[in-house]
Parts: sequence; structure tokens; C-alpha cells
Amino acid sequence: MEQLLDTELVKLAQRGEGRAFDILVGRYQTRVTHLVYRYVKDSDLALDLVQDIFVKIFRNLVRFKGESKFSSWLFRVAVNDCIDYLRRAKLRKEQSLDRYQEFGFDVADEHRSVRVAENLEDKEDRVRVNRALAGLPDKQRSVVVMKIYEDMTFDDIAEILEEPVSTVKSRLYKALNTLGGILRRREFIERGVQ
Repeated sequence: MEQLLDTELVKLAQRGEGRAFDILVGRYQTRVTHLVYRYVKDSDLALDLVQDIFVKIFRNLVRFKGESKFSSWLFRVAVNDCIDYLRRAKLRKEQSLDRYQEFGFDVADEHRSVRVAENLEDKEDRVRVNRALAGLPDKQRSVVVMKIYEDMTFDDIAEILEEPVSTVKSRLYKALNTLGGILRRREFIERGVQ
């Protein structure tokens, strides 16, 4: 059963074959988890969201007609769920203690003093990029995450977002220009402060 195509596994799963759905989950769980993590930046939260995404896929599998690839449908659901989560989180303005780990100050890390300076510099760069990325409009951020971080093709992204390839390329170009501008401004401001 592992060698079956996604379309064959979907048909079996739609008929109630649980093993077929398990194989689909196994095929895509890592990629979906990476995608979701790029949005939420919290591994525990990402795992929770991925679980919710696969439950949603399972519940709605009967509605999947095969008009697009299963993977495109799955990633579309994942991207939409991430965007929805971020919007809800922004409204609630919740802050988490896990934020300290983002800067490398994990109390449980006994060896942190060894390379604190270089780790902090790397993490600060990542934090700058992540903050800039979070400042992008949802549609631009989605394209950047899928293209840059998940290394998807323009065709796959277009199918997932249900947009023409030219629109996807245009959004990526605009997003990268915007990111560059945000990062340059922040660097200029930080240098001016020092």
C-alpha cells in the first residue's frame, strides 16, 4: 500500500481504509510541520496545529474531488490555518514565556556560555528576519515561506494558493523587496542608536 499514488490512497481513505490515510499523513507530516513552524515559530504549537490540520483533512476528505493534487489541497489548508491562527493570536495579543528561548536564554541549557556570542548573533539575525517576515501581508508571507523556506516550485505554490504563476512570482518579488527595505531600515536605526 505504501507504493500507491496519493490519488489511490485518497480513494481508499474515502472508503474508510484507515491505513491509507495513515500513509498519507506519513508522507506529508514532516513537510507540513516545517511549513507550520515557519509561521508560528514554536515547535509545540506547530505540532498542535499540524495535528488539527490532519484532523480537518480527515474530516473533509470525502469532499476532496481530486481537482487539484492532494498535496496542494493539504498545503492550502495548512497555510490558511496558519494565517487564521496568526490573526487570532494577534487579536488576543498573547505573549508566551517561550519567547526567552528565541534569544537563547534557556535555563535548562548548561552549556550556553560556550558559544553565547555567536549563537546570540545568529539568533538575532533570525529574529530580525522573522520580525520582518511577520510584517508582510499574509499573501506575500505565504509565498516567501513556501518558496524560500519550503523550496516549493512556483507551479506548486500557484496551485496551493489558487493563483496564476505570474501572481505568485510578483508577490515573491514584492515581498523580497519589502523585506529588504524593512531589514535595511532596522539596521540603519540600530546603528544610529549605538
